[in-house]
Amino acid sequence: MESRQAKFVFGLMVLVIFFWLVSPMVGGIQEPAWVLPQFSLSFDASRAYETTREFVTRFPRRVLGSIEARQSTGFLRQQLEPLGYKISYMHFDATIAGHRQVGRNVLAFKAGQVPEILAVIAHYDTAGTTYQGAMDDGSGIGALLELARILSSSPTRRSLLFVASDGEEWGMLGARDLARNYPDRSKIVAALSLDGVAVGSLSEITLDTVGQMGGYTPPWLRQISSIAAGAQALAVSEPSGFQEHLERALLLSWTDQGPLLAVGVPAINLGSESSDRVRQFTIYHSPQDTIDNLEVSSVDKYGKAAEEIVRTLDELPVIPKEAMGSFRLRDLMFLSPGTMLILHFLTFLPLVAVFCFHSINHGKYLNKERVLRELLALGGAVLPFLAVYYTIVLLRLLRVMPGYSLYPATPKDPVLEHPSWAVLGGLIAVALVIAVICFFVVKFLCRDMSRPDFYVSKLILLAILIVVAIVGLFYNAYWAVSFLALPVWVWMLVGLGQGVGGRAANRIYIVAAGVPCFLVETHYAARLGLGWKLAWYEILALSTGIFTLTAFLLAAAAVSLGLRFLVIQSQRRPD
Repeated sequence: MESRQAKFVFGLMVLVIFFWLVSPMVGGIQEPAWVLPQFSLSFDASRAYETTREFVTRFPRRVLGSIEARQSTGFLRQQLEPLGYKISYMHFDATIAGHRQVGRNVLAFKAGQVPEILAVIAHYDTAGTTYQGAMDDGSGIGALLELARILSSSPTRRSLLFVASDGEEWGMLGARDLARNYPDRSKIVAALSLDGVAVGSLSEITLDTVGQMGGYTPPWLRQISSIAAGAQALAVSEPSGFQEHLERALLLSWTDQGPLLAVGVPAINLGSESSDRVRQFTIYHSPQDTIDNLEVSSVDKYGKAAEEIVRTLDELPVIPKEAMGSFRLRDLMFLSPGTMLILHFLTFLPLVAVFCFHSINHGKYLNKERVLRELLALGGAVLPFLAVYYTIVLLRLLRVMPGYSLYPATPKDPVLEHPSWAVLGGLIAVALVIAVICFFVVKFLCRDMSRPDFYVSKLILLAILIVVAIVGLFYNAYWAVSFLALPVWVWMLVGLGQGVGGRAANRIYIVAAGVPCFLVETHYAARLGLGWKLAWYEILALSTGIFTLTAFLLAAAAVSLGLRFLVIQSQRRPD
């Protein structure tokens, strides 16, 4: 680019950053502070603790589809039916490690003064690596049963639906079935998920607000939950800013509020963190997750926060209709969905400007042969990714890979700890073979074409990058900005390196643009305790459909474009 053009682009980039910085002042919405009604809380922590103890010790291995899981539903019915609730079951099919299982949700319904329904949900199933599962999530079941008891003795404004869900460990399957198939699902106006009480003393209450492949907890429910949780003299942790942006980009829920949010039901999960995080992580999904690790004082704080949320929701004259798209910056400051959409699209405006300037400066060197050459080269970079994807699909159809209904094996599961080397090796071999074939095919097809030109190749790649960015924005604007914005800004500015050192530096910049992706991979590898085995988890996720084909193609296109930007550093403008 010429000097004036470069100054214009840099000015545009500064302007975009400025818009992001001033957006709270221009488009920010200060939510009104809620004042919750004062309730005389009745939650009996000792009773909830003893109920949890009985439940997890009598049925310590409640894995989806097991005899103990089915037997435990009888216990739940025995606890709820005498309280006057109408008990019903919902059954759903699930595939776990290639085996068909039948899950069962236990539903307890109490009619209110109006037909609107408040749902309270806690999962009773455990991971296969767990014994008792007191923290995850026997404690949630204990809290749910105690809430059902104290709310059974007096009339409520809204109808109550208490749900002991199955299959949460494998992708919130029970909650997903409830959200999709419960006969009166249209009457559910809000939902609270309980998952669950951390071991030892609590350091904070956590609020999970992300939907499962769609949806996000609206501001009004977040604020009510935050105030109720904060009343227990504990810190309250909920996403905002960068963390929320990333959650909205990935839309992977870890708890039962996710499927409900995905169908438009305002929902939130009440969780907690121990003051000893290392111990909590060690116990999670392990045989050490027993009742002896829970403290009554922690159950008390958690249960009272849950009770206050439910009672507040029941007392509301009208359930608010705030949009799920409102983005939390901090405290009570939100940005509207429209403001966020404008910011997301503005982020890629400098790319359009760079493309226009390159078209003006180098469009005259464009010809059909050079366009075809670059398209062939880019296709050769994309095909290995497609080959890997469809090989994964084929391996699942052939049952070479363990099959799951939605989420792959749970953290600490042997399936994740011991990847299939045959599958991994096969996928690597497929990628390498297809890449080599593509290399020689492209080289053969381009043998008589015009010599490549760096600026023409970059112009073509910029055009394709615009298309990928637009598709990404319409698919998930948060994803597009989180993972494409930095690569786009770096790749569009990297010119033709001068000498070996210049080209090497440019290639470092091009690779470094993938830092957001590298950091997210590292974060989730640590969160799941998988390290490099996260790659195996992602392969399984592709086979189950957590990562959609659209998302995979966008990611593959972005990586392939990055590879092409690396390669064209070796090109020159022919004399």
